[in-house]
Amino acid sequence: MRKVLLDFNPAQTTEWIHEYISFELEFPEYYGRNLDALYDQLTSLTEDICLGVFCPPKDESRLSKYLNRVGKVMRDAEAENPHLCVIFGEMEENYEDE
Repeated sequence: MRKVLLDFNPAQTTEWIHEYISFELEFPEYYGRNLDALYDQLTSLTEDICLGVFCPPKDESRLSKYLNRVGKVMRDAEAENPHLCVIFGEMEENYEDE
């Protein structure tokens, strides 16, 4: 199983987030660098991979809200793809809001 740690603490833009994910997960050049494309790439992974995800503390900023959406996409993709495991640094982040 491949293990990848994603540390979003230095993130300052949504573009940086997608470039970082693309680089770390070795996505193809045609990766669309948006949430739909992220879902598509994560659900099409065929090798077993575990993502350890670390995010800065939540606040009301646009970037924090976007990172929350990135996390939701990752959880949704994990539910769809048996090759994907996602573990968030904060324990409560590993469970969806009800």
